[in-house]
Amino acid sequence: MNTAWIRGSLPLLAAAGLLVCAQPAGGQADDVPTAGARQSFDVNADIALSSLQSLADGHLQKMADSMHVLAASEAARSADWDRIKGPFAELAKRNAAALNWFALPDGSYWSLRDGKEPGDLSSRDYFPRVLAGKTVLGRLVYSTATGKPVAIVAVPVTGADGSTVGVLGASIFLDELSEVIRKQMGVDEGLIFYAFDHTGLVALVWDRDLIFFEPRNSGEEDLARAFDDMLSAEQGIVTYTFRESERTVVFRNSPLTGWWYAFGVVR
Repeated sequence: MNTAWIRGSLPLLAAAGLLVCAQPAGGQADDVPTAGARQSFDVNADIALSSLQSLADGHLQKMADSMHVLAASEAARSADWDRIKGPFAELAKRNAAALNWFALPDGSYWSLRDGKEPGDLSSRDYFPRVLAGKTVLGRLVYSTATGKPVAIVAVPVTGADGSTVGVLGASIFLDELSEVIRKQMGVDEGLIFYAFDHTGLVALVWDRDLIFFEPRNSGEEDLARAFDDMLSAEQGIVTYTFRESERTVVFRNSPLTGWWYAFGVVR
């Protein structure tokens, strides 16, 4: 969905949000009592929500797909950083802003930014999963190398004997990806979007100051209640108050990342 189309739908989306706010807080889509209100909200907000999820998941999936292609190359299977860094740099140019890295099974690693890094990734909870041959998509951590909040995308590199000889990874900068999505969605004042993981930790968000915000531990009861409601359902609609404004969002869980995505209006 292009930005022009989204911008054109925003007045309708805002109007629909005002109608849906009349439902009880935490209600699901099937609980909306007024058929006209529900139809208006579904047609506009659900399209915007689908666009948000498609854009965000797409950036992570594209990164993983690109690294899978590189992982199958002789350069990657050599586990030699001097051979890997050239094609890896070309891959990085075509994907979301990130710290791109290659790690050996012992956790030592190199990045495109700094070369050999002093840290060790073996203690990261996602690392054994990748060594076991699994792809990691969307694990939220503070980067060891940069200290920034990132989403991890990591794929295994398999040697000729079938063993895992290394890990190709990208620590995607959540602040930069949030801004890219905000621009791609054409999100203006009065509209909000965000994504959060199974703990309620905010990953992507319209206000980058809220990245890694934990609403359930914020001390704001209505906000915590809303996130509990969202985490207990695959999809729906919820209304809550935050920063002294009432907000209504549609939300949906993504089977790709395991994140919940939300898009809505501020009254």
